[in-house]
Amino acid sequence: MNRVDREARAQRKQATRRVVRTDTLKKTATGERHTTVRTVERSVERAEASALIREMSRVYLGTIKFYKSKYAGELSHADAVEKAASMNKWRREKVDASLPERISWTEISAVAEASMEEGLIVWGKVREAADDELESGRRAAGVTGDQSDPYTIAQFLAIRDSIADQWQPRAGIESAMVDMLAVSFSLYLYWSEIAHKRAVHDHEEQRKEIERLESKGWRSPYQWQADAIEQAHRLADGYNRQFLRVLRQLRDLRRYAPVVIQNHGGQINVGTQQVNMKS
Repeated sequence: MNRVDREARAQRKQATRRVVRTDTLKKTATGERHTTVRTVERSVERAEASALIREMSRVYLGTIKFYKSKYAGELSHADAVEKAASMNKWRREKVDASLPERISWTEISAVAEASMEEGLIVWGKVREAADDELESGRRAAGVTGDQSDPYTIAQFLAIRDSIADQWQPRAGIESAMVDMLAVSFSLYLYWSEIAHKRAVHDHEEQRKEIERLESKGWRSPYQWQADAIEQAHRLADGYNRQFLRVLRQLRDLRRYAPVVIQNHGGQINVGTQQVNMKS
């Protein structure tokens, strides 16, 4: 599935808007206030970079604060900075061998300390890995059942691909709904299997108990066992309902997509597609 349109994303993130900001400074001695009004250009890309820099600064200052605390020997500020620099050197060496999902803020901050450009590249590596995880279905697979073996993941992806093959999802929302369908159906199967195993297991245990103690007759299951079986059936039914609800939403999204009429030509958006119209 083509879940991420990187070209459209780049255009959206780089689109700028003007923001008027008012800064006020107050002189402590005289109480006089000085106000400056300025217009700045903002974009999603710049906002993300600013938030990233703030996070890297926070964790760097946190490292220094740690070395100045009693837990690290209450070092002086200069010694704490030197210790943090040594630690960051080790973190920079560690980043190259780390999987993207294992890279921490402290490691990104350590790379940025030496080169802000390299720090942003590491962040881009993490973002790209997250996109790949979403597109491949691995992100959705991580919340369904036991994901400890390859076959279980393959089972989920088989369900996801089967739904996607039929619906051919367009853009983000429909792709997200396909994931929701795959997750709810996969969990429905998982809890149906659990409910069956719990019921059958209890019956087999009781049968063995009867054979061993025939003179005592049939013994009913404990209440906690009955509750566990009921819980599994309830969860299976809940995920079945969720599957049908999302399916209706996906159907309605296709059925009631707005019709756009453009009399003067130009570029318009119809659903999730861009169409160029001639006047």
